[in-house]
Amino acid sequence: MELASKRLRTMIQDSKVRIVPELHDCASAKAAEMNGFEVIMVSSGDLACALTGIPDLQLLSIDDFCQVSDRISNMTDMPLIIDADDGFGLGRGLNTYYGCKRIMKAGAAGVLVTDTSELGRKGQLSIEDAVLRFKAAREGLDADGKAGFLIARCDTNPEEDFEECVSRMKAYMDTGADMICILWMHKVKGDKYELCKKLKEACDCPMWYPDLCGKAHDSNEISMKQLAELGNYKLVGIHYSMHAAMLAMLDVGRHVMLEQSNDYVDSHFDATGFKCFTTMSMFGLTDRTWVDLENRYVENPQDSIAQRNYDYFVRSNDVFDPEKEKGR
Repeated sequence: MELASKRLRTMIQDSKVRIVPELHDCASAKAAEMNGFEVIMVSSGDLACALTGIPDLQLLSIDDFCQVSDRISNMTDMPLIIDADDGFGLGRGLNTYYGCKRIMKAGAAGVLVTDTSELGRKGQLSIEDAVLRFKAAREGLDADGKAGFLIARCDTNPEEDFEECVSRMKAYMDTGADMICILWMHKVKGDKYELCKKLKEACDCPMWYPDLCGKAHDSNEISMKQLAELGNYKLVGIHYSMHAAMLAMLDVGRHVMLEQSNDYVDSHFDATGFKCFTTMSMFGLTDRTWVDLENRYVENPQDSIAQRNYDYFVRSNDVFDPEKEKGR
């Protein structure tokens, strides 16, 4: 199969701006795939909450990132980007090289690495030290001929120090970054479209727009149409998965406790158009992917666990593609 990094580079050659869900596990990746997204990212913050139950304090190990990369990339063909923060800890270039090399072996398409200070300290690295970090990331991503995709995150506020921001963008691209992410766009008080346009004129390179918000949260937020007009914005990060999952679990769990039954979940989400008896139906049972595969290796279909699960869990009224159902 074609390398995920190559598929991602091919994608960003067209004029489309793609929203990239920032998620944390195979279930959230499956939901993104079913919704029609084409590229996904593992959010270090959401992954930390999911694995440890505490906020993201940069305590995850490279093994944690490699494990989730391996599992997600094994169940979907969507290119997977890993949010690697400061390069997998310690602010040491060798850690960044080694971590990026391992992430690529685990099946990811690439990483996002920041220019934040080492060891969790406030602020940014100097341009010179940041370049060394991105150099290490580039060489780690390229090890073994993988040619991983590198997004360099710049934490300079372009509204407060435009020239510094542009200098960093150019230096990071010269070091081998494939794309730049200017983090603090949600703090911009002026016209975001005009600022993005000004940045493009100063350094025309592929861009990632961070954390697209709704108008209710940020009335000054730029639109997808405006990003498409700019031409250089190719990927747009958005956090919804873990947030929505927690709200849904809290809401349903509250009703289970109050009503002492599971009636609420059986009907509450009908308005979404999705319908299933169990989540297992969504993961290769209803479409018989795993059922047909296991049936190839047994004499009697009832000796297949996948077949027995299909017979028990799959219902004729399950709906996993509401838009398709509407068109019938």
